[in-house]
Amino acid sequence: MAQIKIRYPESRFVFQRNNNNQAEVPVVLQFDKPVQKIEIQAIARSMSTPQGTSTDWITVQKNSQSNTCYTKITLSGGWYDLVVRAFDGLTFIGIDTLKRVGVGEVFIVAGQSNATGDNELRNQNIFGPSATDDRVETINYFNGESTTYGATKYPYPVISQIDSTFRLAPFGNSAWCWGVLGDSLAKKLNVPILFFNAGWSGSGISSWVSSAEDSTATPSEFITYPRGLPYGNLRSSLRFYTAQFGLRAILWHQGETDNLYQTDRDTYGKKLKRLIEKSREHSNAPNLAWVVARATRFRGLSIQASRVWQPVIDAQNDVLGINGQGQANYLPNTFIGPATDSLIGPSIRTIDSVHFQGKGIVKLAQAWNMYLDSHFFSASTPILSTALPLIGSACASITSLKFTLSNPTLYSMIEWSNDPLAKQVFSKNTSVNLSQNQFARVRVKDAQDRELFSPLLYTPNNFAGLYPLESTQSGYWHDTSIWSCGRIPTTLDEVTILKDHEIVVGTGLSAQFKKLNLLGNLYLFGDTHLFSNKVVPKSLKE
Repeated sequence: MAQIKIRYPESRFVFQRNNNNQAEVPVVLQFDKPVQKIEIQAIARSMSTPQGTSTDWITVQKNSQSNTCYTKITLSGGWYDLVVRAFDGLTFIGIDTLKRVGVGEVFIVAGQSNATGDNELRNQNIFGPSATDDRVETINYFNGESTTYGATKYPYPVISQIDSTFRLAPFGNSAWCWGVLGDSLAKKLNVPILFFNAGWSGSGISSWVSSAEDSTATPSEFITYPRGLPYGNLRSSLRFYTAQFGLRAILWHQGETDNLYQTDRDTYGKKLKRLIEKSREHSNAPNLAWVVARATRFRGLSIQASRVWQPVIDAQNDVLGINGQGQANYLPNTFIGPATDSLIGPSIRTIDSVHFQGKGIVKLAQAWNMYLDSHFFSASTPILSTALPLIGSACASITSLKFTLSNPTLYSMIEWSNDPLAKQVFSKNTSVNLSQNQFARVRVKDAQDRELFSPLLYTPNNFAGLYPLESTQSGYWHDTSIWSCGRIPTTLDEVTILKDHEIVVGTGLSAQFKKLNLLGNLYLFGDTHLFSNKVVPKSLKE
């Protein structure tokens, strides 16, 4: 085990930047030996086009009462390796490196099959291309078609470069057009890109709105949805992924099902507006940006070839303000997305002339890229990541540490887990004791319904010197029961003899410590020895 370890973030995490091209990246460290000084540096990764801005070594403020250290490092947009090093006085303790940490753009996709891909397309091996840029990321995780909103519980995020066949968490069917779009955005913006996909194939605007307004609703279109879905995947993503990483915008591609149902202009416009308003309410972000594609191409009720449906296109344009900002369904902080109905042809769409395939998936990505332009990035207001729950640690016994959640009243849910993905819960208390080499992390929910994880923290095999020792009662120095950690002090320990305590070093014995704070009394008998570099007598403390 390394003497110092970066416990958070993890490789390929991407944090949403602000409109000044910066983000405060949270960093959590753990160490196994006493440390007086910690330094951190971010190194911009070498790429064909120079990117990122490396930092000098930055000294980190350390809490001496714990083997964990929480800090932040402000980084410009880019793709970095983080390096930390630690010293005890002039003695070098250790170094650790974390590769691939990003500050860039985070998106959640929502809508229907041309937003997510489709199970039938997946069964036909129509996935969409993999990302070729190392900086285009997702979580390869699928929430399950029968999971209700109330039962949704995402695992701890493990992020990877987008592969063609990946599910894009929480409900994307494949890379679809998002790997290609990510490549284009990473090249254009020179920052990493992180995608989540919360769409549902075949979903109509009514199902989205009814499940947004009632998390127990079971709307029905082509299928009867599980309770709270399809919107539940978007709401969960806003609670969970956005809390961890931040968010630039929701990318909305939907309207085909409402072509089938011949939804009228005012109905669709009112419902799309209501959907956006509910997402802003649930994300606690009144300016949450939506980019709305103009999309309707589908088969009608009685015709074979696909068609477009102008009332829905008009409604989408109403919400976006294209038809004027004075009409009832206009909503600020919405942005124009691609008009995809004109992308047609046998090489563009499948035989149903509805779903994209092959070159069409690439063209769809290119259309999205055109509208995610400099105006959008300067005019939209991103959500930044939420502060992590803080965990303090203290000595519990000679072989265990006590990890305690700070400010537990801030959270309506506290769940400790000892598996890396946090699927199994073993405690709901504010603190847990971990024996040597045991790991755990905590999942919390705050007052704004956001869910956050702590890093996976551990108890070292040997933590002598990490926690100050105090006398618990009067007695003999070499009696383990009189010390707060249940062990005899060593040359690594800062030791305090508390007021009114009398500690005796017996004849022929040696007392060791790194520093001794003498608030009570220390008695030496016979041929005894003190080994230390500093003694602070009680007269200087009173």
